[in-house]
Amino acid sequence: MDVKFNMKGMIYGIFLIIFILAGFIILPKMFGEDIKAVDYVIVQRDSIPDKILDMMDDYIDQERALATIIDGKVYVIVTRGKNEEYGIDVEKITLEDRDGKQVMTVGAVYKEKEDAYPFVVLETNMESLPDKIELNQKFSGQNKSK
Repeated sequence: MDVKFNMKGMIYGIFLIIFILAGFIILPKMFGEDIKAVDYVIVQRDSIPDKILDMMDDYIDQERALATIIDGKVYVIVTRGKNEEYGIDVEKITLEDRDGKQVMTVGAVYKEKEDAYPFVVLETNMESLPDKIELNQKFSGQNKSK
């Protein structure tokens, strides 16, 4: 039995396989979002650093997310603002690169006052402060008006 190989077809087949494999590796990186979750721990009220407690007077009436570095640790502070009907809880923190800048997004959940706090202090695993912080809010509970 005499078997002949078509060398041209074999080369095209190898290039096709390489092209398909490269597509599975490269395309998701090009079009996928590079969003990383940030690990955090809620700091108990009696363990909140004094520097944070001192600056809370300036921010407690504002609805926002802040970040600060104290003793080499990055802390994120989320406040509910003047809306005293709700307490606040943090659902997640993500970090992504947008236009060469590091943007932190804090997902806050407004809950019934008894189930949450007026502000939350979180200790993160980050090593530096982000360039921008965004606060995304959603409501949980019976009264969903702000």
